[in-house]
This record gives sequence, C-alpha cells and structure tokens, in this order.
Amino acid sequence: MKAIKQIRKVVRYRGDVQGIGFRANAIHQGRGLNVAGFVRNEPDGDVLLDVQGPEKDVRELLRRIGDSMERKINETSIDDRDPLPDREKFAIRY
Repeated sequence: MKAIKQIRKVVRYRGDVQGIGFRANAIHQGRGLNVAGFVRNEPDGDVLLDVQGPEKDVRELLRRIGDSMERKINETSIDDRDPLPDREKFAIRY
C-alpha cells in the first residue's frame, strides 16, 4: 500500500487573534481531517499553528480557519517545514 505524502506548515496569524476562541475554533475546524500538530498563543499576541498531514487535509484546514476567522486575522505567514515523525493528534498547547 502506498503511503500518503505528508506536508507540514507552520502558520503565524496576526491581528485580533487571542482571547476570542481562535485556538478552540482551529481544533473544531480540524475535525474530520487527517491532521496532527498544535495551535498555541504566542507571547507577542500572535497565534501559531504547526500542522501536518496529507496536503489536501492541511490545505482544507487552513482554508477553514481563514474563512471562519477572516475578520480577526490581519496577516498570515506560512512556512513549509519537514514533517515530524510520530505526530498523532491535533491539540491546543498552552
């Protein structure tokens, strides 16, 4: 059986993104998708999303977050990274 290629994106959201349920929303948007990683608040007021999975699922998660939080996001930066082994869940980090 052919393994599905994994991709990893590290995304920084800037704007009015803390204290509004952004992280919980990100986890909700990931339901039903084959993604792993985390979302956390950063000390500078940004939210950091580190996610990996099949390309179609990662892209769908980013689309869902962007659509659902567009009024709160002023800027998004996305970096491609190498996938990490043994990631199994998508969760909030504190």
